[in-house]
Amino acid sequence: MALAAWAVFAFAGAYNWTLVPLAAGAVLLAISERPSIFRAPYRVLDTALIVWLTLAAAMLAPLPASARRAIAPHAAAVDRALYVESPTQPLDQQARPVSVDPGATMWALVMAGAVLLIFWSARSILNRHGLRATARGLAWIGLALSALALVQHATSPTLMYWYFHPIASKATPFGPYVNRNDLTTWLLLAIPLVAGYGIARFTSRQRTAGGPIDLEASVDATALWLAASVLLMLATVLAATSRSGLTGTVVGLAVFMWLARTRLGASGWTWLAAVLFALLALATTYANWNSLASRLDETLAVGIGGRRAVWAQTWPMVRDFWISGVGVGAYERAMTVYQQTPHAFYINHAHNEYLQLLAEGGVLLAVPAALAVCAVVWLAAGQLRDDHSPVFWIRAGAASGLLAAAVQGIWDTGLRLPGNAVLFALLAAIALHDPRAKPGR
Repeated sequence: MALAAWAVFAFAGAYNWTLVPLAAGAVLLAISERPSIFRAPYRVLDTALIVWLTLAAAMLAPLPASARRAIAPHAAAVDRALYVESPTQPLDQQARPVSVDPGATMWALVMAGAVLLIFWSARSILNRHGLRATARGLAWIGLALSALALVQHATSPTLMYWYFHPIASKATPFGPYVNRNDLTTWLLLAIPLVAGYGIARFTSRQRTAGGPIDLEASVDATALWLAASVLLMLATVLAATSRSGLTGTVVGLAVFMWLARTRLGASGWTWLAAVLFALLALATTYANWNSLASRLDETLAVGIGGRRAVWAQTWPMVRDFWISGVGVGAYERAMTVYQQTPHAFYINHAHNEYLQLLAEGGVLLAVPAALAVCAVVWLAAGQLRDDHSPVFWIRAGAASGLLAAAVQGIWDTGLRLPGNAVLFALLAAIALHDPRAKPGR
């Protein structure tokens, strides 16, 4: 939990210096935990992740000009636009990495490696114990993050932590986050998980399965602060007025309710829907309805016009670097060459997780990434199907949060922030954990 809290409250990892403690902590955790990889039932997933990380690291290996030109024919033209010392003739270049921004790629690899170590370590820990403690810890972080974001934005809407100026002059920070869309990525991941943990606690404290609901045995101080955590996180999503965040949150809760239908009777499902609706109704009291209405009117009038323009300017990069991409983390630097609109502002991400993956990694990284996604879906579906304990609800919440983030990824790239990526890894570990798996020690 310390790593998850650091990843969020240390500016969500937006600054490279915050990655150093995160990476060091991830390494120490892995040394202490010694997680097992390449073991059933995770062999395919772990292999895909290792292949992805290895290929991403290979983009830093210097290649002769002829080999680099064969892999990325347009790299020399981009180099000439970015670096004044680049020779005019591509074959006159010295050996260079495939990445057009090796420094950014190095930092991206540090983050990716740290997140993978956290995922493997968390999965190993959860295979033995600590599932509910992890869910409780994330609920506390969500409660603190939401309260901080709401108060800070209301009292000092242009500063982070009431003191720090964001790098972007027109940013509207919320707590430790520079961008409201990135903040909602963390929240839409956490909301279904915390709701699922609350239901798991509720069902496990019932005296008789299938009998009448015993509120006296189930509603206590912990249940109340879990409800408060969900309430404040929903309120913060509404206050942020992030359209992609609102869409992802709705999808996450809808998927959670869909999964609940398989385990609850009609009356139980109705009770659950009523509780969630009541929390949502209370959360709306925090919403800025004028701002929210303005954002919705803008969506109806303009649609996704702004994002469509970004996507249109990203596709040439994808076509030019379809094999290897421009390098993990190098999108922002490369886009200074491909951006066609006046540079009154700079396009620093593709506003689409999947398009940015293609731009930065090409087919080379898209294939193992797709394989890893398929493995996660297969394993998570199997665990949800076979789990008949109260833990099912925590799994369902984690799976719903993962899907919510995948939907938001159509319009934003919030998972590229370390604070959000760490939570994504923890939710994946929760959804996939298997107490029957062989221990790694």
